[in-house]
Amino acid sequence: MNRMLTLAVATLCSLVAAAGSTYRVVTNGTVTTESAIVVDGKTYVPLTVLARLGVKSQLDGGILNLTSASTVTPGGANARVSLEGCLGQTLFNGVWRLTVKAVRPITRYGTYPGYGLTLEWKNGTTRSIDALNTGVKSVTLVLADGTTLTSEDIQSLLYKKLPQAAGTSLELPFYADAPKAANQFARPTKLLVEIDAAQAAASNVAYTTPTPSFRVLLDCKK
Repeated sequence: MNRMLTLAVATLCSLVAAAGSTYRVVTNGTVTTESAIVVDGKTYVPLTVLARLGVKSQLDGGILNLTSASTVTPGGANARVSLEGCLGQTLFNGVWRLTVKAVRPITRYGTYPGYGLTLEWKNGTTRSIDALNTGVKSVTLVLADGTTLTSEDIQSLLYKKLPQAAGTSLELPFYADAPKAANQFARPTKLLVEIDAAQAAASNVAYTTPTPSFRVLLDCKK
């Protein structure tokens, strides 16, 4: 294993030393911290970038095996590909810009714990549009234990018509379905915004990616 690690490090150092150009990498519309390098006219990207695109890698002796991951999750459900980012990072799908600014614990009636998510939602088109008629179907908060929550105030996002380049900031509350102690309420891990790209045509706009849904990871920050 030490020999393989030494070889990998030596190869990487050689590539970096010989690199003519470097480029920032964007995967599915999300800017990453990794860079691609060009050596002798060939472009190389880190395996971590390929992993985000569903490619699995395994080093076996002198062979690097690359395998395209299945798009079906255990249980038979089709995985939904989304634009993915972190807390504080702006995601753009050609129509909407979404930034989750903050997450804070909240309570209702003193017995229903929850979380308030501060969102910035901006129109990135040249038309006046609303979320509902551009295919935004649901906004779901996922907790660490797998619990999913919806907000009673989602209409304030779905039906708000925004002119060209305009935006709105709001806090969406997500509460537990039943009374429980705050220390028994799992932490939030991600916000999912499901979007049906086909419905955007009715508003005369089009998404610039075939996967316009958003997935914001709340346990990382940009």
